[in-house]
Amino acid sequence: MLDENHEVVDILKASRPVTENHISRILTSPFYTGKVLNSEGVYIESISHEAIVDDKLFEQVQSILKKKKTSVHYTEKLDQPLRGVVRCANCERVYTPYTKKGIQYYNSRCVKGCENNFKNFNFDFIDEKIGGLISGLYFTDEEIEQMDAKTGTDVALLEEKRQKELDQIERKKKKVREDLAYIRSNKLTLLKTGVYTPESLMEEEEKLNKNLSSFQEQEQVSDVAMHETMKDIQKLSELIKDVVPYYNFAKPQEKERIVRVIFSELYVAENTLEYKCKKGFECFENRFDAFCDPTGNRTPITALKRRCPNR
Repeated sequence: MLDENHEVVDILKASRPVTENHISRILTSPFYTGKVLNSEGVYIESISHEAIVDDKLFEQVQSILKKKKTSVHYTEKLDQPLRGVVRCANCERVYTPYTKKGIQYYNSRCVKGCENNFKNFNFDFIDEKIGGLISGLYFTDEEIEQMDAKTGTDVALLEEKRQKELDQIERKKKKVREDLAYIRSNKLTLLKTGVYTPESLMEEEEKLNKNLSSFQEQEQVSDVAMHETMKDIQKLSELIKDVVPYYNFAKPQEKERIVRVIFSELYVAENTLEYKCKKGFECFENRFDAFCDPTGNRTPITALKRRCPNR
Protein backbone atom coordinates (compact mmCIF):
# COMPACT_ATOMS: atom_id res chain seq x y z
CA MET A 1 0.00 0.00 0.00
CA LEU A 2 2.99 2.32 0.54
CA ASP A 3 4.45 1.50 -2.87
CA GLU A 4 3.89 4.51 -5.14
CA ASN A 5 3.97 2.31 -8.24
CA HIS A 6 0.82 0.46 -7.21
CA GLU A 7 -2.72 1.74 -6.82
CA VAL A 8 -4.66 0.64 -3.74
CA VAL A 9 -7.60 -0.45 -5.90
CA ASP A 10 -5.35 -2.92 -7.68
CA ILE A 11 -4.55 -4.81 -4.48
CA LEU A 12 -6.65 -7.94 -4.13
CA LYS A 13 -8.69 -8.21 -0.93
CA ALA A 14 -7.74 -11.06 1.36
CA SER A 15 -9.55 -12.47 4.36
CA ARG A 16 -9.20 -15.34 6.74
CA PRO A 17 -11.73 -18.17 6.54
CA VAL A 18 -14.63 -17.81 9.00
CA THR A 19 -14.39 -20.19 11.94
CA GLU A 20 -16.76 -21.20 14.75
CA ASN A 21 -14.88 -18.89 17.13
CA HIS A 22 -15.52 -15.94 14.81
CA ILE A 23 -19.23 -16.69 14.76
CA SER A 24 -19.31 -17.11 18.54
CA ARG A 25 -17.55 -13.79 19.01
CA ILE A 26 -20.06 -12.04 16.75
CA LEU A 27 -23.10 -13.58 18.47
CA THR A 28 -21.90 -12.62 21.96
CA SER A 29 -20.58 -9.11 21.25
CA PRO A 30 -22.80 -6.17 22.36
CA PHE A 31 -20.96 -4.08 19.75
CA TYR A 32 -23.57 -5.09 17.16
CA THR A 33 -26.34 -3.71 19.40
CA GLY A 34 -24.83 -0.23 19.05
CA LYS A 35 -22.67 -0.25 22.19
CA VAL A 36 -19.00 0.29 22.94
CA LEU A 37 -16.80 -0.16 25.99
CA ASN A 38 -16.01 2.95 28.02
CA SER A 39 -12.85 3.56 30.05
CA GLU A 40 -14.33 1.63 33.00
CA GLY A 41 -14.99 -1.50 30.96
CA VAL A 42 -18.77 -0.98 30.79
CA TYR A 43 -20.80 -1.08 27.57
CA ILE A 44 -22.52 2.23 26.78
CA GLU A 45 -24.51 3.56 23.83
CA SER A 46 -22.24 4.39 20.89
CA ILE A 47 -22.32 7.74 19.07
CA SER A 48 -20.15 6.52 16.19
CA HIS A 49 -22.13 3.55 14.87
CA GLU A 50 -25.71 2.29 14.79
CA ALA A 51 -27.09 -1.02 16.00
CA ILE A 52 -27.83 -3.75 13.48
CA VAL A 53 -29.46 -5.99 16.13
CA ASP A 54 -31.95 -4.84 18.77
CA ASP A 55 -31.43 -5.62 22.48
CA LYS A 56 -34.35 -8.03 22.67
CA LEU A 57 -33.04 -10.25 19.87
CA PHE A 58 -29.52 -10.10 21.35
CA GLU A 59 -30.80 -11.29 24.76
CA GLN A 60 -32.76 -14.13 23.11
CA VAL A 61 -29.59 -15.30 21.39
CA GLN A 62 -27.64 -15.20 24.69
CA SER A 63 -30.38 -17.22 26.40
CA ILE A 64 -30.22 -19.93 23.70
CA LEU A 65 -26.41 -20.03 23.84
CA LYS A 66 -26.46 -20.51 27.63
CA LYS A 67 -28.81 -23.47 27.31
CA LYS A 68 -26.44 -25.17 24.87
CA LYS A 69 -23.34 -24.32 26.88
CA THR A 70 -21.60 -27.32 28.39
CA SER A 71 -18.59 -27.50 30.70
CA VAL A 72 -15.78 -29.93 30.11
CA HIS A 73 -14.27 -31.63 33.19
CA TYR A 74 -11.64 -34.27 33.64
CA THR A 75 -13.13 -37.68 34.41
CA GLU A 76 -10.06 -38.20 36.58
CA LYS A 77 -7.96 -35.37 37.99
CA LEU A 78 -4.37 -35.27 36.79
CA ASP A 79 -1.83 -36.51 39.32
CA GLN A 80 -0.13 -33.17 39.98
CA PRO A 81 1.41 -32.40 43.41
CA LEU A 82 -0.22 -29.96 45.86
CA ARG A 83 -3.50 -29.80 43.94
CA GLY A 84 -6.06 -28.01 46.14
CA VAL A 85 -3.53 -27.45 48.95
CA VAL A 86 -2.29 -23.88 48.38
CA ARG A 87 -4.67 -20.90 48.41
CA CYS A 88 -4.53 -17.14 48.02
CA ALA A 89 -4.11 -15.51 51.44
CA ASN A 90 -6.56 -12.70 50.55
CA CYS A 91 -9.48 -14.20 48.61
CA GLU A 92 -8.75 -17.89 49.44
CA ARG A 93 -9.00 -18.97 45.80
CA VAL A 94 -7.04 -22.16 45.20
CA TYR A 95 -3.82 -22.20 43.15
CA THR A 96 -4.35 -24.66 40.30
CA PRO A 97 -1.35 -26.69 39.08
CA TYR A 98 -0.45 -26.85 35.40
CA THR A 99 2.61 -27.95 33.41
CA LYS A 100 4.40 -25.80 30.84
CA LYS A 101 7.57 -26.88 29.03
CA GLY A 102 8.03 -29.66 31.56
CA ILE A 103 7.90 -27.28 34.56
CA GLN A 104 5.19 -27.46 37.22
CA TYR A 105 3.43 -24.10 37.78
CA TYR A 106 0.55 -22.90 39.95
CA ASN A 107 -1.92 -20.17 39.06
CA SER A 108 -4.76 -18.53 40.99
CA ARG A 109 -7.74 -16.84 39.36
CA CYS A 110 -8.39 -14.49 42.23
CA VAL A 111 -11.67 -12.65 42.70
CA LYS A 112 -11.97 -9.17 41.26
CA GLY A 113 -10.29 -6.63 43.50
CA CYS A 114 -7.97 -9.12 45.23
CA GLU A 115 -4.87 -7.30 46.42
CA ASN A 116 -2.61 -10.32 46.01
CA ASN A 117 -0.50 -9.71 42.89
CA PHE A 118 1.42 -12.98 43.24
CA LYS A 119 -0.81 -15.00 40.90
CA ASN A 120 1.72 -17.42 39.46
CA PHE A 121 4.70 -19.40 40.74
CA ASN A 122 6.51 -22.67 40.02
CA PHE A 123 6.89 -25.80 42.13
CA ASP A 124 10.46 -24.95 43.17
CA PHE A 125 9.23 -21.76 44.88
CA ILE A 126 6.56 -23.45 47.01
CA ASP A 127 8.81 -26.47 47.62
CA GLU A 128 11.56 -24.28 49.08
CA LYS A 129 9.08 -22.37 51.27
CA ILE A 130 7.49 -25.55 52.65
CA GLY A 131 10.90 -27.10 53.28
CA GLY A 132 11.83 -24.05 55.33
CA LEU A 133 8.64 -24.37 57.38
CA ILE A 134 9.19 -28.04 58.17
CA SER A 135 12.83 -27.50 59.10
CA GLY A 136 11.69 -24.91 61.65
CA LEU A 137 8.92 -26.93 63.26
CA TYR A 138 10.97 -29.26 65.46
CA PHE A 139 12.51 -28.25 68.80
CA THR A 140 16.22 -27.59 69.11
CA ASP A 141 18.32 -29.26 71.81
CA GLU A 142 18.39 -26.00 73.76
CA GLU A 143 14.61 -25.70 73.65
CA ILE A 144 14.17 -29.30 74.84
CA GLU A 145 16.45 -28.59 77.82
CA GLN A 146 14.33 -25.55 78.66
CA MET A 147 11.16 -27.65 78.40
CA ASP A 148 12.56 -30.33 80.74
CA ALA A 149 13.61 -27.73 83.31
CA LYS A 150 10.28 -25.96 83.08
CA THR A 151 8.35 -29.23 83.38
CA GLY A 152 10.17 -30.16 86.60
CA THR A 153 9.35 -26.80 88.15
CA ASP A 154 5.73 -26.96 87.02
CA VAL A 155 5.21 -30.44 88.44
CA ALA A 156 6.39 -29.31 91.87
CA LEU A 157 3.84 -26.49 91.79
CA LEU A 158 1.14 -28.76 90.47
CA GLU A 159 1.61 -31.36 93.21
CA GLU A 160 0.59 -28.89 95.90
CA LYS A 161 -2.29 -27.59 93.83
CA ARG A 162 -3.32 -31.13 92.99
CA GLN A 163 -3.48 -32.17 96.64
CA LYS A 164 -5.77 -29.24 97.42
CA GLU A 165 -8.02 -30.23 94.53
CA LEU A 166 -8.14 -33.83 95.77
CA ASP A 167 -9.18 -32.64 99.26
CA GLN A 168 -11.97 -30.55 97.75
CA ILE A 169 -13.12 -33.46 95.59
CA GLU A 170 -13.16 -35.77 98.60
CA ARG A 171 -15.38 -33.35 100.55
CA LYS A 172 -17.75 -33.08 97.58
CA LYS A 173 -17.87 -36.86 97.27
CA LYS A 174 -18.66 -37.19 100.97
CA LYS A 175 -21.53 -34.71 100.65
CA VAL A 176 -22.96 -36.53 97.60
CA ARG A 177 -22.75 -39.92 99.36
CA GLU A 178 -24.57 -38.50 102.38
CA ASP A 179 -27.33 -37.11 100.13
CA LEU A 180 -27.67 -40.43 98.32
CA ALA A 181 -27.84 -42.35 101.61
CA TYR A 182 -30.52 -40.01 102.94
CA ILE A 183 -32.66 -40.32 99.79
CA ARG A 184 -32.39 -44.10 99.71
CA SER A 185 -33.32 -44.49 103.39
CA ASN A 186 -36.17 -41.92 103.36
CA LYS A 187 -37.78 -42.46 99.95
CA LEU A 188 -41.24 -43.21 101.37
CA THR A 189 -41.20 -40.20 103.70
CA LEU A 190 -40.05 -37.83 100.94
CA LEU A 191 -42.80 -39.06 98.62
CA LYS A 192 -45.59 -38.91 101.24
CA THR A 193 -44.69 -35.41 102.36
CA GLY A 194 -44.66 -34.21 98.75
CA VAL A 195 -41.03 -33.10 98.82
CA TYR A 196 -40.43 -35.17 95.68
CA THR A 197 -42.62 -36.74 93.07
CA PRO A 198 -41.60 -40.23 91.92
CA GLU A 199 -40.14 -38.73 88.73
CA SER A 200 -38.23 -35.91 90.43
CA LEU A 201 -36.88 -38.32 93.05
CA MET A 202 -35.44 -40.56 90.33
CA GLU A 203 -33.95 -37.52 88.53
CA GLU A 204 -32.33 -36.26 91.75
CA GLU A 205 -30.84 -39.68 92.50
CA GLU A 206 -29.52 -40.00 88.94
CA LYS A 207 -28.02 -36.50 89.15
CA LEU A 208 -26.20 -37.32 92.38
CA ASN A 209 -24.81 -40.56 90.90
CA LYS A 210 -23.50 -38.66 87.88
CA ASN A 211 -21.83 -36.10 90.13
CA LEU A 212 -20.19 -38.88 92.12
CA SER A 213 -18.86 -40.53 88.94
CA SER A 214 -17.53 -37.18 87.74
CA PHE A 215 -15.62 -36.62 90.99
CA GLN A 216 -14.15 -40.12 90.80
CA GLU A 217 -12.92 -39.47 87.24
CA GLN A 218 -11.24 -36.25 88.37
CA GLU A 219 -9.38 -38.19 91.04
CA GLN A 220 -7.94 -40.52 88.44
CA VAL A 221 -6.19 -37.67 86.62
CA SER A 222 -2.49 -37.92 87.41
CA ASP A 223 0.34 -35.42 87.33
CA VAL A 224 2.24 -38.03 85.36
CA ALA A 225 0.04 -37.09 82.39
CA MET A 226 1.97 -33.87 81.94
CA HIS A 227 5.27 -35.77 81.83
CA GLU A 228 3.81 -38.13 79.23
CA THR A 229 2.51 -35.22 77.17
CA MET A 230 5.92 -33.56 77.09
CA LYS A 231 7.54 -36.87 76.14
CA ASP A 232 5.08 -37.31 73.26
CA ILE A 233 5.75 -33.77 72.04
CA GLN A 234 9.51 -34.31 72.12
CA LYS A 235 9.13 -37.62 70.30
CA LEU A 236 7.00 -35.93 67.63
CA SER A 237 9.65 -33.22 67.34
CA GLU A 238 12.30 -35.88 66.69
CA LEU A 239 10.12 -37.47 64.01
CA ILE A 240 9.70 -34.12 62.25
CA LYS A 241 13.46 -33.60 62.48
CA ASP A 242 13.95 -36.95 60.72
CA VAL A 243 11.43 -35.96 58.04
CA VAL A 244 13.44 -32.90 56.94
CA PRO A 245 16.20 -34.75 55.02
CA TYR A 246 13.62 -37.18 53.63
CA TYR A 247 11.51 -34.27 52.36
CA ASN A 248 14.48 -32.63 50.66
CA PHE A 249 15.16 -35.74 48.54
CA ALA A 250 11.57 -36.93 48.11
CA LYS A 251 9.61 -36.89 44.85
CA PRO A 252 6.89 -34.21 44.40
CA GLN A 253 4.05 -36.66 45.14
CA GLU A 254 5.87 -37.87 48.29
CA LYS A 255 6.37 -34.28 49.40
CA GLU A 256 2.65 -33.69 48.98
CA ARG A 257 1.84 -36.57 51.34
CA ILE A 258 4.14 -35.07 53.98
CA VAL A 259 2.55 -31.64 53.56
CA ARG A 260 -0.98 -33.02 53.93
CA VAL A 261 -0.02 -34.80 57.16
CA ILE A 262 1.51 -31.73 58.85
CA PHE A 263 -0.38 -28.71 57.45
CA SER A 264 -4.10 -28.05 57.23
CA GLU A 265 -3.78 -24.72 55.39
CA LEU A 266 -1.15 -23.10 53.17
CA TYR A 267 -1.70 -19.54 51.92
CA VAL A 268 0.44 -17.52 49.50
CA ALA A 269 0.49 -13.73 49.19
CA GLU A 270 3.17 -11.39 47.85
CA ASN A 271 5.98 -13.94 47.84
CA THR A 272 5.27 -15.12 51.42
CA LEU A 273 3.84 -18.41 52.68
CA GLU A 274 1.48 -18.56 55.65
CA TYR A 275 0.45 -21.81 57.29
CA LYS A 276 -1.68 -23.54 59.88
CA CYS A 277 -0.72 -26.92 61.32
CA LYS A 278 -3.07 -29.86 61.71
CA LYS A 279 -4.28 -31.04 65.10
CA GLY A 280 -1.38 -32.55 66.98
CA PHE A 281 1.18 -30.22 65.44
CA GLU A 282 -0.18 -26.96 66.91
CA CYS A 283 2.41 -27.09 69.69
CA PHE A 284 5.09 -26.28 67.12
CA GLU A 285 3.32 -23.17 65.77
CA ASN A 286 3.92 -20.83 68.70
CA ARG A 287 6.85 -22.94 69.89
CA PHE A 288 7.45 -23.62 73.56
CA ASP A 289 3.92 -22.87 74.79
CA ALA A 290 3.76 -23.99 78.42
CA PHE A 291 1.44 -27.00 78.54
CA CYS A 292 -0.59 -27.37 81.76
CA ASP A 293 1.09 -24.21 83.10
CA PRO A 294 -0.70 -23.46 86.42
CA THR A 295 0.47 -19.84 86.38
CA GLY A 296 -0.88 -19.24 82.90
CA ASN A 297 2.50 -17.86 81.77
CA ARG A 298 4.05 -18.82 78.46
CA THR A 299 7.29 -18.11 76.67
CA PRO A 300 6.70 -17.79 72.92
CA ILE A 301 9.61 -18.51 70.63
CA THR A 302 8.11 -17.71 67.24
CA ALA A 303 10.45 -18.48 64.40
CA LEU A 304 8.03 -18.81 61.50
CA LYS A 305 5.16 -16.87 60.00
CA ARG A 306 1.87 -18.46 61.06
CA ARG A 307 -1.61 -17.78 59.73
CA CYS A 308 -3.87 -16.22 62.37
CA PRO A 309 -6.78 -18.54 63.35
CA ASN A 310 -9.35 -15.76 63.03
CA ARG A 311 -8.27 -14.71 59.56
